[in-house]
Parts: sequence; C-alpha cells; structure tokens
Amino acid sequence: MINRWEDFDWNQLSLEQLNLVQSQVSKAISLKKRELKLYHSSQSITQEYSYKASISKFLPHHLRNSLPEYQSCVFIVSLGSKNFCEPERLKASIKWISERFTTCTVLVGDSIYRLTLEVMGNNQNEEFYAQAISSGQKFIRENNLLFQEYTKNCHFTFQLTSEVEKQPNFPVYYSQFQQLCQSNQSFATLVNSFADTYLSRIQELNSDNTISIEKQKYLAKTYLLEESALFTCIAEQGLSVFVYPGSIKTFEEIAAGLYSDVPLFLQKIIWVSLRLKKKSYIGSE
Repeated sequence: MINRWEDFDWNQLSLEQLNLVQSQVSKAISLKKRELKLYHSSQSITQEYSYKASISKFLPHHLRNSLPEYQSCVFIVSLGSKNFCEPERLKASIKWISERFTTCTVLVGDSIYRLTLEVMGNNQNEEFYAQAISSGQKFIRENNLLFQEYTKNCHFTFQLTSEVEKQPNFPVYYSQFQQLCQSNQSFATLVNSFADTYLSRIQELNSDNTISIEKQKYLAKTYLLEESALFTCIAEQGLSVFVYPGSIKTFEEIAAGLYSDVPLFLQKIIWVSLRLKKKSYIGSE
C-alpha cells in the first residue's frame, strides 16, 4: 500500500503503464470538475436573499420622533408588486411593523387591482374585477401564516379595499378628489405624474399592451383617485400611520402638508415609506 504518492518510484513502471495511469487520472480529474460544477450550480439555485426594512421617508418630518407613541398602523398591500409577491421582501416589512406596533390593519388593494389588470390585459372581455378579488383572497390565503409568525408582538387583521369602498363616504370622497383634480392645477399635475410613473412600471412588466395611451392614462388616474378615497375612509376610522414598502410621491406630499384642499382626514395622516435592502444569503454556501 502506498502511503504517499510523492514517495512512489514511478520509474519502475513501463511507458505503457504510465500512459494508462495518466489516462485514468485525467478521467478522474474531469469527473471531479464536473461534480464540483454541478454542486456550485445547485447551490446558486437554492440560495435566496433576505431583506431588512428601514425608513426611507417619514412625513411629516416633525412627527418622526413621536412614532413610538402610535400603537396602530395601516400596512398597504399593492397586489402584483414584487414587494408583496416575494416572501422574503414581504417578511421584512412585516417584521419591521411587528417591532413597532401592537396592531396593524393589512389593507389589501383587491378592488383597485382590477385597474392594473385592465391596463396590462389585452382581452377586453376579461372579468378584471372578479380576477382582482380572487387575487386578494389568494394573497391572504398564501401569506396568512407569514403574518401569524409575528403575532406575538403585533396583531394583524386583513381588510380588503372591496369592503372599504362599500362604506357610504367612499363615493363622497371619490367625488371630492375628482373635483379637486379639475379645479386644482397643482393637484392635477401630481395626479398626472403618478399616472406616468404607474404606467412606466406596468410597461416594464407588459410591453405588448394594445390598450390606447388615453385609456391607460384614464385608468391610472382612476387608480389614484380611488386609492385616495379609500385611504381617506381608513383614516376616518382613526388610523393615521400608513406604512408602504416603496414610494408613492402623491401621499408623501399630502402627508407633508402640500395639499390643503384634500379631505381633512387624509391631511392628517403620517406616511412611512420603507426601504428594503438585501441583507444576506439564506442557505448553505
């Protein structure tokens, strides 16, 4: 038995034997390289990023130090957004909320998601509302356990925008925002800016859209006006802190006090935009 290959006297082998050894060693090296490549490939597939949430913007600024005084918040869920489709991103937001609030209303935007589906869809006969409602139920069903993981510190309850829009004040507020968009040039500019941003994001997801630009713009504006009315209804319930992973310039500016003509309940909201940062790999390396 050979204990050390470097101590072996290779001169005692014939040329034919050396060639045979060389061939066998080459095959063994190739096999090892292939196995190593497959191993690293499988590792890269199973690895995922975890995320850490932190405050990106807090409005109005002068109330930031008073955040610990608030026990409840509203967590806004935009269906279809990657921050709510990818579990690790969603988990980061839930964790951040659970560390700061004792109760949280998870506002799932099911009814307004129909507008996103219509902008993205090419089939005019598609039942967008029914599909949107189904998507909201699916989100709750698939992520309920994830929220329950953090109920030790914070009690999460789901509320659907399709339920909120049944409140008697919803059409009243929606009409107010429509009128404001027509009478206030500054607010109209803000709405148009939102529509452009909204449509550019959807364009990245579906560049084959056949709906006219005019129709898309109308749907995008409707989305914001409905969302504004929905948030006003929620704020009227006594919930003032709104948390969103990402940025919605419209509500950041409203919370900053730049639009005094919007309904009073919406003027008084606190808006927290979260930043989600990749933290580390999950799994073995």
